Amino acid sequence: MSDARFGPAALITLDVDLDGEQLRIELPRPPGLLACDWAAHDDWLSLFPEALPGEQRAYWHERMADPGDPLTARALQVIAYDLAEPVYGMPWWAAHRLCIKAAQSWWQFEAWCAANGMDPHADGVPATRLVGACWAWLAGGLEEQKAAAFHRETFEPPAGDLGHEARLARGQAMLARLRSAKAG
Repeated sequence: MSDARFGPAALITLDVDLDGEQLRIELPRPPGLLACDWAAHDDWLSLFPEALPGEQRAYWHERMADPGDPLTARALQVIAYDLAEPVYGMPWWAAHRLCIKAAQSWWQFEAWCAANGMDPHADGVPATRLVGACWAWLAGGLEEQKAAAFHRETFEPPAGDLGHEARLARGQAMLARLRSAKAG
């Protein structure tokens, strides 16, 4: 039997090999609206490492603050993107593209949710359901050809290895700030 679940798990686990060091990341499923806000703002650092519980977050902060540690923002981004799949039910960039559109037209999205019997503010609504609602709101009523184009535009990976150079630069800036604070 596969390890696939029906529905989102309360605890997301990810095993990572970071330069030969085997690490297990355990992320409690974040609240849906909060996670979608991170995606809308393209803030993968809030997903990882900031959303981790205390000891795990402290481990990553300590590594990021150590100027001699070879940990890079790119490594953090790769881990965040791997964690995004189970949080959003889709790649980070697709969740970002859907959530930013809903955030930019929040009242319309919220009205669509109300008309369809969903309360995005309800406790326990996972990010998977919210981005699914974003998809349904945006793609609903599109002709087949336009729906196929919308699907491609949403799910096509960004250019480059991971794309998102601005986010990677923000991660590098965060590492530099932490390392300079430790050195000073």
